[in-house]
Amino acid sequence: MLLKCQTGYTLRQIKNTFYLLPYGQQIADQKKGTVMNETSVFLWNALQHAGNASLEDLTSHLIAHYNLGEAEFSSVLEDVKGWAMQLLQYGMLVESLCPVRKKPSCRLSIAGLSLHLYDPADLTAAAFDAFRADSSAMAADQRIDLLTVPPDSRSYGQVLLQNKEMTIFQNSDRYVVLFPTMPDIYEAHMTLDGGYVRIYCKPVHTREVSDDLFHAIRLFFLYLAQKNGRFALHSASILYREKAWLFSGHSGMGKTTHTALWHKLFQTPYLNGDLNLIGIENGQLFVYGIPWCGTSGIFTTKQYPLGGIVLLGRSQEREQTEELPASDKILRVMQRMISPAWTEELLSRNLSFASEIADKVPVFHLSCTMHPSAAQAARDEIDRQEALR
Repeated sequence: MLLKCQTGYTLRQIKNTFYLLPYGQQIADQKKGTVMNETSVFLWNALQHAGNASLEDLTSHLIAHYNLGEAEFSSVLEDVKGWAMQLLQYGMLVESLCPVRKKPSCRLSIAGLSLHLYDPADLTAAAFDAFRADSSAMAADQRIDLLTVPPDSRSYGQVLLQNKEMTIFQNSDRYVVLFPTMPDIYEAHMTLDGGYVRIYCKPVHTREVSDDLFHAIRLFFLYLAQKNGRFALHSASILYREKAWLFSGHSGMGKTTHTALWHKLFQTPYLNGDLNLIGIENGQLFVYGIPWCGTSGIFTTKQYPLGGIVLLGRSQEREQTEELPASDKILRVMQRMISPAWTEELLSRNLSFASEIADKVPVFHLSCTMHPSAAQAARDEIDRQEALR
């Protein structure tokens, strides 16, 4: 375990006594200070200087400082552990984010990105079976540790986003995510570069826990994907003339019904029932297979060129296609993205990629009924736009 000093605490001497005092947000969060003896002061300063250190490293520093014998290492280590555990409980120390285990339980290849999953209890194994990769030589783009224990300390930081499904905080070196609707997940931490994720969860084997972890991992994968130029659009997709066509709309607009009409009338294969990941390779847009597909159970492991995006609207009478102004295309595509937009920078990335999509492939609006004529109208417009390209 690597430890580091929590931001928002300062070591101060008042007359002949040393105190570790909170400031800023730590005061706002009603955190308390503590008296520090000589040994505590030495350990705190050693940790501040090192940036992060293990309990063993701190013990070695302490033994050298006081000229103690190596025979006393074990007893001194226990004292250092006691000191660290107390400050962890106070939130004055935090555990540095780095992999706990050396050997992954499985390796995954999703959209050209390599994920190493450290899941000793196999809580999520089945959900990723189709994306397992055998090569042990693949370097990890993202490492995901599942720890079946609660975190040692809780220090969240600045709130970036809060809704009924999650709260996302940004700390000095990480994002911290709480999932209020997932009681078997204590919390999750991710480094700011997205390269390492640690999820604290209960060691229980139920379908609900596996589903919750599967969906929690999606959040962190989409952050990594966005950093690598791949963006997620809430949409259902089919394969038509060797291209992926995406149908997107607000919940209840009938994207599932619409793609089912295509499948029935034109025998077009399904690709994904709820979520599609888009990226650019050599100037061309592609849709990548991913395991997340809502409740549809429909997904693919393959990638296909993106044909275009149809934005669905509801009509009670007849089908009508509408060519959109360029700015509307960009805005509406961005609004259907579920790639992270926690900060202004992340929003800008989404907006820039939506502009790429609108420039490279057809994007149009279709007001449609729930009848077979809707699929025919969509196909006619797709054929027309393809003929113009």
